[in-house]
Amino acid sequence: MECSRRMMRGLVFGVAAVLAMGIFSGAARADSLSIGYSVSQNQTVDVQDGAFTVVTFTGSVTNNTNAPITFQLTGGPEPFEPYVASFQNGIGFPGITLGAGQSTGNIDLAIVTLQFFDTHLTYPGTVNIVLEAVSPGTGNAFTENDASIQVFAPGTVIPEPSVAMMIFAGALAGLARVRTGHHQSKKTITQRRRER
Repeated sequence: MECSRRMMRGLVFGVAAVLAMGIFSGAARADSLSIGYSVSQNQTVDVQDGAFTVVTFTGSVTNNTNAPITFQLTGGPEPFEPYVASFQNGIGFPGITLGAGQSTGNIDLAIVTLQFFDTHLTYPGTVNIVLEAVSPGTGNAFTENDASIQVFAPGTVIPEPSVAMMIFAGALAGLARVRTGHHQSKKTITQRRRER
C-alpha cells in the first residue's frame, strides 16, 4: 500500500512538472515580418580609385500575420567600418504599413556606399550589415536579417565567366574529345588492315 502511494505521488508530481514546463515555456513563433533578398546577401566588390562604389541589396519585406503591421527598416554596418562612406535604409521613418499577408515587392532594402581605395586600409576587408524591421513608435524589432560585403582593392576581383562563355568552352572541349575519339578509331581500323 505504501509503495502505491509513493508511485501515485511521483506520478502526480511528474504530471505537474510537465504541465508547469508547458505553461511557463514560451511558444516558438515565426517572425511577424520576413526579409527576403533577390540578390546575394554576401556580395563581393572591388573599390575604385577616386570614386565611390555603391552596393545595393534588393529584396522584399513580407507581413506573415493576419493583421496590418507598420514598420521601418533600420540598421547598418556593425561594428563601424572605415570602408563605408554612407548607409541608406530602404524604408526610413515614419515607415510603411503592410496589410495582412502583403509584401513590399522588390525594393532597395539597403544601399551601401563604399569609400574609394585607401592605401591606409587593409584589403580584403569585410563589412557586416545588420538590417532590422522595427516598430517606428517603440523601436521593437519584428525581425533581423544580416548581409555582408567583401571589399577588395581595385582590380583584384575577377568576374565570373558568362553562361554563354561556359557553354562555348564546354562545347569546344566536347568537340575536341569527339575528334580525338574519332581519330583513334580510324587508327584502329588502319592498324587492323595492316595486320591482315
